[in-house]
Amino acid sequence: MLNKELFMVFVPAVSWLLFALGGTQISEEIPGWKGWRRFILPAVYILACFIAGIVWWKAVLVGAIAGAGYSLGYGEGKTWWQRSLVGLAYALITIPIGLSVWNALTAAAFILLFLLSNTKCTANIFVWKVCEGFFGLFCGIQLAYVLMGMGIIW
Repeated sequence: MLNKELFMVFVPAVSWLLFALGGTQISEEIPGWKGWRRFILPAVYILACFIAGIVWWKAVLVGAIAGAGYSLGYGEGKTWWQRSLVGLAYALITIPIGLSVWNALTAAAFILLFLLSNTKCTANIFVWKVCEGFFGLFCGIQLAYVLMGMGIIW
């Protein structure tokens, strides 16, 4: 039987990597591709759910919610209300399989990190790639926690 702690090792790490990689320009010749975040990361979540024994349709819902949430815009021109809804969408990724305190922490972290990256005295510490990485990390922890059986699961 698979050691369930491996979910907490791999899912958050891959989530940080792929979320931050999404949209990052690779070189002058190779542009960034948001598909790492919008398509590949949700597919990783689906695979993790399958490994955990989650029924296929719930696993696909987890991936669909992640893909939809990761496709929402939160950049310039968006209101704080719209950005808060993006944080809420990230917090609901695991709703088909369960919830934990990490769902609420994901939404709160999204807003806090966004504020810190846009505040003059902390913007040089909370550079955007750090924030993106943390967005992915919190989503990954949220999923791993539920896959480990430590949340409210249905």
